Amino acid sequence: MNKDTQAVSATEAKSTLESLAMIEKNTTISLRAPLWLNLIISCAYGMGVFSWATTRHDNQWILGAIISALVFTIGVGFYLYRSRLLGVKPKIVARSQSEMLFGFILAIFFGAIVVFSRELSKDGIWWASYAGGIIAAIALGYVSHRFPSGDYKAGVNKND
Repeated sequence: MNKDTQAVSATEAKSTLESLAMIEKNTTISLRAPLWLNLIISCAYGMGVFSWATTRHDNQWILGAIISALVFTIGVGFYLYRSRLLGVKPKIVARSQSEMLFGFILAIFFGAIVVFSRELSKDGIWWASYAGGIIAAIALGYVSHRFPSGDYKAGVNKND
């Protein structure tokens, strides 16, 4: 039998880990939407949450929710098309358990924002719809920028 044992020095291991971290950082940067597009998508989502929380009976805020949904959908579609043109394929479906857990936590968080802002607004707390829209927009913008791959483990690196 041929045993091929090679000892890896500490400097080689360190340089390999640094290059892997650089590859992960570059991948994260390439998956990010441009700031202007992230701002449009996040503001459309926040406006949708605000509009939905403000609707009462037959008022016109539902039109704001519909327009926000259209702008949000067009923005996400443009991001996916732009990524395809650049040769980057962003994940749409979770592929690992950590991505699934992160997506589930985000779904609970954003769902709670929508429900609580709507219910508190219906109960007469007028500023709840504003707070819900602002929190949703800021949270979506942060998550989209910081964790574009959908995995919270990939966003742990503090050097970007």
